[in-house]
Amino acid sequence: MLKSVLIVSLSICLFSCENNSKLKSLSGHISHLDVGTELFLDYLTPNKIYVIDTAIVDEEGRFVFNSTIDKTGYYRLKINNQAFLNLVLEKGDTPSIIADGNNLMEDYTVEGSKESNRLKTFQLIYTENKLFLDSLQFFFQDSANDPNLVLELQKAKAEAITRMNNKIIRLINKKTGSLVSLAAVQELNIEKFNEIYLRVDEALHQKLPENKWVINFHTKIESLDKLRIGQPAPTIELKNTEGHSISLASLKGKVVLIDFWASWCRPCRMENPNVVKAYHKYKNKGFDVFSVSLDGVPQQQNPQQDWINAIKADGLTWENHVSDLQGWNSSVVSVFSLKGIPFTLLIDQEGNIIGKNLRGQALENKLATIFK
Repeated sequence: MLKSVLIVSLSICLFSCENNSKLKSLSGHISHLDVGTELFLDYLTPNKIYVIDTAIVDEEGRFVFNSTIDKTGYYRLKINNQAFLNLVLEKGDTPSIIADGNNLMEDYTVEGSKESNRLKTFQLIYTENKLFLDSLQFFFQDSANDPNLVLELQKAKAEAITRMNNKIIRLINKKTGSLVSLAAVQELNIEKFNEIYLRVDEALHQKLPENKWVINFHTKIESLDKLRIGQPAPTIELKNTEGHSISLASLKGKVVLIDFWASWCRPCRMENPNVVKAYHKYKNKGFDVFSVSLDGVPQQQNPQQDWINAIKADGLTWENHVSDLQGWNSSVVSVFSLKGIPFTLLIDQEGNIIGKNLRGQALENKLATIFK
């Protein structure tokens, strides 16, 4: 949910640098570049990209960065923000790179950096899967009226994701305490592969405890660990639409769906009928809903009224509606590590988490089992 975090385009910007990081003799050859083209070497941290060295392409397409490596980390060789290749370099590496300037991100080889080659392997795994899923999407769009074909396409999608997951797991298992593994593991579903997340976190925390990416990942894992199945749900006490405080603890003794939503959230509003259906079916058997709204985002002129109107329009007739009307600055965002909504937790009569992000039929199935 690093969601979420290191693919070919690095849209998650997994790389940044620290001022005193230096490389020793990173060199190579890049074809199809003009003589005098300036190259940049970046080292990346979660919050900022630092240019740590520059080099000039000579008449033969060769370049040399005159510096030294003293730190393991994520690096980037860049022509500009649209043409770059990603590297994972370890202390003491002296890599040599051969690349095509017309397709720098994909057409390159690296000698002298095993981790950069492992990173390239991960990027290929990710890219192949993405291209396949993109092709399936075209078929989905043309087959909406053919239920049998939709089922086949859904099956093909699930199988493709499973293949990608298996490749990523094999890559991680070869070197768990690696920054490549840190990038790769975040393509796995953390609920399904929690044990692998924990192994990567432990290995990296021991090997690179001062690396800022590792620190951020460790903090994320610690936070998510609070929301594991079987753990007590964090406490919530916020005001309702009338300004009176309501606590989650007041519902102890009931099975409760904690539902994070907002009036402005279209997927939330689309999911609300399922929650309403479950509430009316099981409310007399000990089921309740505790709705936490993230209304209060900057574009809302009257978030409280929007919140009240949505409750009425969607028929959310249970009593437990709370919010501090601070949007994504709400106190619950950090406590529950919210990256997006809708997000739900199902807790038992003692307040322990027994389900996460159960929606639609999945919620109905779980409640049917509980109240059988």
